[in-house]
Amino acid sequence: MGWTHRDRILAALNHEEADRVPIDLGGAEFSTMTVPAYRNLEAHLGMNHEIKMLSTIHSVVHPHEEVLKRFDVDTRIVLPGGYDNSPHEQWLDENTYIDTFGVRWDRTVGNEAVHFLHQDGPFYRGKLTIDDIEAFEWPDGNNPGLISGVAERVAEIKAMDEEYAVMLYLPGGVIHRGYAMRSFERYLKDLYKNPEALQRLMTKLCDFWVDTAKQMIEAAGPENIDNVFFGEDLSTQEGCMFDPDGIYATYIKPHHRRMVETVKSYRSDLKIVYHCCGSAYSFIPHLIDIGVDGLNPVQVTAKNMEPERLKEEFGDKICFWGGINSQSTLPFGTPEEVRAETRRIISILGKGGGYVLNSVHNIQPEVPPENVVAMFDEGMKHRYVHAA
Repeated sequence: MGWTHRDRILAALNHEEADRVPIDLGGAEFSTMTVPAYRNLEAHLGMNHEIKMLSTIHSVVHPHEEVLKRFDVDTRIVLPGGYDNSPHEQWLDENTYIDTFGVRWDRTVGNEAVHFLHQDGPFYRGKLTIDDIEAFEWPDGNNPGLISGVAERVAEIKAMDEEYAVMLYLPGGVIHRGYAMRSFERYLKDLYKNPEALQRLMTKLCDFWVDTAKQMIEAAGPENIDNVFFGEDLSTQEGCMFDPDGIYATYIKPHHRRMVETVKSYRSDLKIVYHCCGSAYSFIPHLIDIGVDGLNPVQVTAKNMEPERLKEEFGDKICFWGGINSQSTLPFGTPEEVRAETRRIISILGKGGGYVLNSVHNIQPEVPPENVVAMFDEGMKHRYVHAA
């Protein structure tokens, strides 16, 4: 058979082998490149396109179509539009931004290589109360600006000369936005000391995500979407941020289940890839339980994240998306070392299918363009021997 780009991604998510390992670049906000790394790559390839930002806050790009074709990338992203008439959103200067949820983001250096960090939010001070949460002017997940350009982008992808996997990226959630609004430290403390109020905060955030997901899926057309990409970190590199079977299962998992079930209510076979950095190992059974189909970015240098272990224990239940070491091999290895590592990861995580090639999180400024080329070119060379 002739394999399309869409076929390859769906084969991986269904734990089947395609003609070659599928490749992603820019299918989500955390599977792309930082601005400096991308500029270096384009210069190396003899290209010079205008930069299109996928996220200004995180200093990452929407790769140009010519770059995606150069690496035979199988994914194409669809993003929400901008919020119309937000009561909170504003730029105070080029390095200070207040988002739709009233969170202030600061970039300490006026440099496109530096992403923003959340520094203040509506619930940073004092004890979190349900009254304060109810009194906040919450953004509406049904805001029409969020679907601006969605149908047009889907039509653009469908009109391309080849068939690509349509990736609907839905940012946010109940953890990342929660601790941005409350502060990381206070959010974690509230999980133990003030769970009732924090549950109300998470419910409000989940409501927004679910409403946004519904209108985006409907705008795109459920039949046109191949994968929904979302996620938020549950781990550090050394372990879990909170007890997987206690705090997570009790207070957070029900929201994640609702988010997954909302997506799958449109099509039971609609795939979901969940992003979690660090040592995701102890959470994988929970993610499988709620219906997640894929895990990104597969941080293989984190505790308990050895690719052999992951494949043996979970390879028939969840697809692995990422896995190419971005802490040492990509930034500091030679191109041949990158090629060797790419072959190694494909041989482990890609055995029998169930793997999509990508770096562990976004490609950072220190990664030489030669190494980016080495990773993706090695993936393009790979062939599954027994594929039809």
